[in-house]
Amino acid sequence: MKRTILFVDDEEINLFVLSRRFEEDFNVLTSNSALEAMEIIKSQKGQLHALISDVKMPEMTGIQLIDELKDYLEGVPCFLLTGYDHHEAVEEALATKKVELLFRKPFDYNEMNKVLKSYLY
Repeated sequence: MKRTILFVDDEEINLFVLSRRFEEDFNVLTSNSALEAMEIIKSQKGQLHALISDVKMPEMTGIQLIDELKDYLEGVPCFLLTGYDHHEAVEEALATKKVELLFRKPFDYNEMNKVLKSYLY
């Protein structure tokens, strides 16, 4: 059975590419805003197997999204995407195990796929 993952990124092209790259191995949901992602996460409680969110987005950061919905994301591995160097909030999220890993842009899709599979299967 395919696991369900949610990609959150305010750049539509990233969502398109990520969706196409991972649709063979996972049920892929996408959201181009943190606010929309919140609704998806709430509606998918218990059915979402991983959250992969961009760090920097207009409404809130990926870390803030995870903090806001920690009750809905209990037991769900969370990952961050970024095109920037580490900053303090990301370092803290990694150190406190709020997020599992940080994927850097440009992405190594094969590596991402291996990592996601290792957490979900």
